[in-house]
Amino acid sequence: MRLFLICTAVLGCLLVAPRSAAIEPLGAAQLKEICAGAMENPDNVESRLCIFYVKGFLDGAVATDGRVAENVVAEIEAQDSFTRRVMRTRVGSRLKQFGPSVYAEFCVGQPDPIADVVLHVIEELDRTDNLERTQAQTVVYSSLRRHYPCVAE
Repeated sequence: MRLFLICTAVLGCLLVAPRSAAIEPLGAAQLKEICAGAMENPDNVESRLCIFYVKGFLDGAVATDGRVAENVVAEIEAQDSFTRRVMRTRVGSRLKQFGPSVYAEFCVGQPDPIADVVLHVIEELDRTDNLERTQAQTVVYSSLRRHYPCVAE
């Protein structure tokens, strides 16, 4: 009987416990606070968080865009031969020339130091109006598109 009461109490607590909150995206104002001294003191903990956020954004774009491009090529394989050949050469050549983030409309090359990318993000944060209502990812994405467009050489 005692075990039954304990189980009932635990179950009751679980049923009335608040649901865990969804992960809330980082706000642009929060990112600006974190990145405030990133260029002056790059070894600061908050500066490293700023750099890691930007690196994580880039890594995520490369990982997902590469997979999306592979899926597009696989889907094209199932189409008729002329369309398939045209799309495969265009998709394949853009992917080879610019890398997997080409479909996100930015191309950050390997020789570009992360400090330069972070500096551009900080500049974008400074020029963005209404940081309180803007997500950090929106500002980072805008900065990458503005400063690292995919241009044929």
